[in-house]
Amino acid sequence: MTDKGKELYEEVKGKIDQLSEDDSVYTRFGKIWKIGCLAKYRSFDLRFFYEDTNREFVEAHRDQLTKSREDFMNNIEDYVEKTIDIMKKTNKFRVFYAKTNEEAHEIVLNELGDIKVIYKSKSLEAKDIGILDVLKNKGIEIKETDLGDVLCQLFDYKYPSYSLGPGIQFTEEEIANKLKEKYGVEIEPTPEAIVDYYRKSYRKELLNDVKVSLTSANAIAADDGSIVLIENEGNISIITRATEKHIVLVGIQKIVSTVHDALSVVKIQQRITNVDAGYISFISSPSNTADIQGKKVLGMYGAKEVVVILVDDWRTKAVRENLFYKDIIKCISCKSWVFVQKRKRKIDSVCTNSQR
Repeated sequence: MTDKGKELYEEVKGKIDQLSEDDSVYTRFGKIWKIGCLAKYRSFDLRFFYEDTNREFVEAHRDQLTKSREDFMNNIEDYVEKTIDIMKKTNKFRVFYAKTNEEAHEIVLNELGDIKVIYKSKSLEAKDIGILDVLKNKGIEIKETDLGDVLCQLFDYKYPSYSLGPGIQFTEEEIANKLKEKYGVEIEPTPEAIVDYYRKSYRKELLNDVKVSLTSANAIAADDGSIVLIENEGNISIITRATEKHIVLVGIQKIVSTVHDALSVVKIQQRITNVDAGYISFISSPSNTADIQGKKVLGMYGAKEVVVILVDDWRTKAVRENLFYKDIIKCISCKSWVFVQKRKRKIDSVCTNSQR
């Protein structure tokens, strides 16, 4: 074995050994994943027993959405240019095209200005490009609004978590004890009591104190520039409305051809993951009114500004240079590799695009 081979062997062996350690990050994540899978089925709602099954729903819409994703990848630069143009001229968004993650960092910091607190929803894009660490290093407080992420902040949790339920690993008793320790409140160790506490205490802050909010997008419709977001808690609806400025930080792969494709994306995400997503938002402009002499004024009760930061980084390069990971651009973050293409008895994964 070569010296390089020995080095790689020891590295892999070390990682395998960690799997048997009770306190290793891998063991902890494995336990969380099991809990998350169990919780997913505990929360399964009878409203998802439609006339068709979730799988039948996906099969009915798969070919059209797969075709749409391939069309986007084959014409990625045209789609980005079209989307930016419509967002600026029609939707009255302020739009930035960040060629790198670092450019996106600078744009976010410039948009925040002197603001020292930002409220965000669960956003894989924010984590992927490293903006959360940048904000923390600048002394900017990040306030999570998804309850699972709020609980992770409460416990100062550093390990990996289950994306569909980031706080699923904490028991009712642990949460109640932690709330008593941190805030001096006595709460029954039940899900209902814990949710009621946050509804009464945190909801007022979200409705009144948010100056800048940060979200990603489940999809963006190229034909009309609409930002599409799906959720179950109502936190995204609140922080994208009850705010002065809504920043949308999103990878360009979230762009789809039409508003109908955007709806298909979010409904497939909902049906495949069995998430009880009660709200779908189509954001097509800042809040506005024309009730005074028909003169349109931006900034009524909702957001005064919608700032969209489209992040490229590796995506266009992957398509141009035909890199092996370019198909990731097709992914719609449905958390299930169900989109496949059958070609001469061979099945190629197509996983098709990425929350929030």
